[in-house]
Amino acid sequence: MNAPKASIVILDFLKSKRVVENVESIQKQRVSFPIEIIVVDNSNNVANAEKLRELKRFENVKLVFNKVNLGYTRGINRGVIETSGEFIFIVNPDIVWSSPDVIAELVDFLEKNPDVGVVAPRQIRDTDKQTEMTIRAFPKLSNQIARRTFLRKLPIIRKRVAYDEMQHLDYSKIQEVDWLQSSFWAVPRDLWEKLDGLDERFFLFMSDPDFCRRVWESGKKVVYFPKVVVNADGERCSAGGFTAFFKKWTLRQHLRDAWKYYKKWRGKKNPRG
Repeated sequence: MNAPKASIVILDFLKSKRVVENVESIQKQRVSFPIEIIVVDNSNNVANAEKLRELKRFENVKLVFNKVNLGYTRGINRGVIETSGEFIFIVNPDIVWSSPDVIAELVDFLEKNPDVGVVAPRQIRDTDKQTEMTIRAFPKLSNQIARRTFLRKLPIIRKRVAYDEMQHLDYSKIQEVDWLQSSFWAVPRDLWEKLDGLDERFFLFMSDPDFCRRVWESGKKVVYFPKVVVNADGERCSAGGFTAFFKKWTLRQHLRDAWKYYKKWRGKKNPRG
């Protein structure tokens, strides 16, 4: 295979069936250049690995099996190390490439807009066909805590949460934003390498606002590009309220990673001004 122009990294944790469907969908993309797909498996599960091995039939797919769960940031960075494309796509297992021109259009956009460091498409939830709210304002610790307690019922907290989730935005418009959820990103390789990828101090959460913040600090932009559309299942592993915090490991990890984020950026100005 000739040197790829676009490299897609998919990090799996016990979602092998969705990953296989995802990769099969990618193979139908209409591109005039080679692409490569790196699947990194954090599951350490025999049945899951066996399902993923079905993808060996595609010569542009490479499988990486980790012996332990490295977490999100280390898993993604591990996958990117295996790539060589000019543009890096970070893609969740549940993404379905509903248009055959997603890669071509996003690469074209990045080539024509060298001032953009991260671009992401519109995501439509499979469950209800609604647009997934993947745009966020840079997070605030007080809001993250309050939204998981009885305080979330207060009008002022509801208003703050609505703003953090950018519920007021028109999701049909191309626009610069604070940060985008990393369920689907396209990033130029030179910027990824300049920023040393995701910060591995974060295990599972908060690496996407952190990376986008560093993108803005580098002088590049983070752009939502809804002219390109993909589908996703819309499930959030951090969903839940205060009582769920004591029962759900992912929620506790979310708070741990959030604390690391606030320590890192405490006292620093919003890079967007």
